[in-house]
Amino acid sequence: MPRSLFFSKLLERERLNHPDSSKSTYHLKLDLTGSNITYEPGDAIAIFPSNPLPFVEKILNAMKRRGEEKIKHPRTLVPLSLKEFLIDHCNLIRITAPLLSLFPKLLFSDEKERQAFAQSHDLLTLFERCSPSKIDLQTLLSKLSPMLARFYSVASSQKKDLTSVDLLIVTFQSEQGGEIRQGLASDFLCHRAKQNKTPIRLYHHPNPRFKLPQKKELPLIMIGPGTGVAPYRAFLQERTLQKDSGKHWLFFGERSRSHDFYYRSFFEELESQNRLRLDCAFSRDQEEKTYVQHLMLKKGGEIWQWIQEGAIVYICGDAHRMAKEVTKTLSLIAMRQGTMPKAEADAYISQMRKEKRLLLDVY
Repeated sequence: MPRSLFFSKLLERERLNHPDSSKSTYHLKLDLTGSNITYEPGDAIAIFPSNPLPFVEKILNAMKRRGEEKIKHPRTLVPLSLKEFLIDHCNLIRITAPLLSLFPKLLFSDEKERQAFAQSHDLLTLFERCSPSKIDLQTLLSKLSPMLARFYSVASSQKKDLTSVDLLIVTFQSEQGGEIRQGLASDFLCHRAKQNKTPIRLYHHPNPRFKLPQKKELPLIMIGPGTGVAPYRAFLQERTLQKDSGKHWLFFGERSRSHDFYYRSFFEELESQNRLRLDCAFSRDQEEKTYVQHLMLKKGGEIWQWIQEGAIVYICGDAHRMAKEVTKTLSLIAMRQGTMPKAEADAYISQMRKEKRLLLDVY
């Protein structure tokens, strides 16, 4: 773990979706008092979650252990109890290949079958099927997957509050071992952590590749569906507090305007003050689904004009589909508005990335 690890506490937690929404997305405020953390918009906070205690106790039962056993952390060699290690220091959902190698009775015809088993089971189902009680405990623990930090973009400017940081987190579920599992970090932060009580281990993760421009007069075009909107709230708080002169244009997308419009009052207030141009794509509010790239294509002429004025374009969110589609749309806008052939338009967008006029924070 990083040397700068800080034990924070939850100050605020609010679900931002309507109660009837199919999604659960939360605004969180975490305490940074005494942390000496100085963050900037675009940075992230890395969170180390804890495993649910009932699940840990099931694991201990399957291991035929009490949890009081003294062990050494496999990587740091720091002494601690087995229960403490299972709660805070390992991923109890993921099965590693070295762990499977400890159970020779589990025979797989090929690597594909082994991977399929690992993806469809967790430690509990593995230990219930193949009791690990006869395996040396320290050896067993050395094969477990470590607890890794989860990274969340800051959704606030520290110029607004030096002693806290805001995050925007969506919860999710997956099926594993025949059961529905909650997302480990999102469940910990959004459901299990108790306000002003539960320690939350975190550290500051700078992101120098996703920053506001030094020239405060430059326009910003910000594309961020879902929780990808988080850093733009921070950007806009910062620029408003600094009274920067640059124009701002936000493309936000979600399922429903009435159910899933995160930070709506904040963005609409800036819009009413002519500090923000706001275009929203709510995919389920009409028969034909509409996404941010569709809105961008309709506004292609104006986007191209902003780019010619020196606008910095930001893309934040899903890397697999959204970011690719938005990048393709920018290239198409360059073709249509800049009268370029496709190869030249693609090269233009690539050059924007090299010159840091197109910045991505995708996951």
